[in-house]
Amino acid sequence: MQTKWTFMLNLNFCKLLRPKLVAFAQDSYLDTTAEFIDSEALPSCVAPIFGPDLNYGLRRKIPYGSGVGATEAELKSKILQLVNIFASDANTDLTSDLFNSFLKKNNEVKVFSDQRLNTLASNHQNIKSFCNRALSAPEHPPITAGQKRIHQALKNANWSIENINVPINLGVPAFNNGTPFLRSGDYGNGLGLMINGIQYVYVFSTSYNYFPDIEKYIINLDYYFYDVFGLDDDDLLEFGAKGDGLFSRADSVGITAWWQLQHQFGYAPLVTRCKVSRSYEVTAI
Repeated sequence: MQTKWTFMLNLNFCKLLRPKLVAFAQDSYLDTTAEFIDSEALPSCVAPIFGPDLNYGLRRKIPYGSGVGATEAELKSKILQLVNIFASDANTDLTSDLFNSFLKKNNEVKVFSDQRLNTLASNHQNIKSFCNRALSAPEHPPITAGQKRIHQALKNANWSIENINVPINLGVPAFNNGTPFLRSGDYGNGLGLMINGIQYVYVFSTSYNYFPDIEKYIINLDYYFYDVFGLDDDDLLEFGAKGDGLFSRADSVGITAWWQLQHQFGYAPLVTRCKVSRSYEVTAI
């Protein structure tokens, strides 16, 4: 039997004329220097501004140590050891594909996206929590108590999505479950290596319907998560090796090889993009 509620859904559910930005998050520690436009996923007026890890070049003097190789071939073999170290438990093929995309030596920064990565993000505990917190509707915990999120912004706009003030103070999530030293969790399944900390999140509503008679709304949300698959000098100083000596750890050598390829041999970094979609039915109170 068709209820009044299901009838209203069938009658009224429709897409917005265009995706509507309803929430935004940025890494608070990000030193923004370089704008990047992702025309495949984001409107032209929306462009993340990344830090120095988006830069690349030729023959830069290494700021830490003496390097771990003098040729591209040497460095490539050492950077690929990172896959064996940090993706030995799962997602080895995906992690390899991301590194091989970098090792193509693109002449410009490109986006790396993959449905496998989207699926991993969609099922990740931290991402699931972030998605619900971005909405912060009482029946979809967890919520961010005391903060205005999408639900509160809609309420303040009298449930008109076109009139909301977009929440911009969301904290960014990370793929950082587990322990680096033990290579557990995200440090054994490749996610800690491929992405780790997210730098930007854009949340768009693709459809929204408010039903005042029953005080409900349904909203479909697309979450776009962005990070840079690249290194800056701080990464090298924190994680790199001084040289390829007997006591240098393979992971530190791999990090230094990565930095050298990017900043001494002109290998452009990649921008990783994950997309997660969620649909919510919410009581409008």
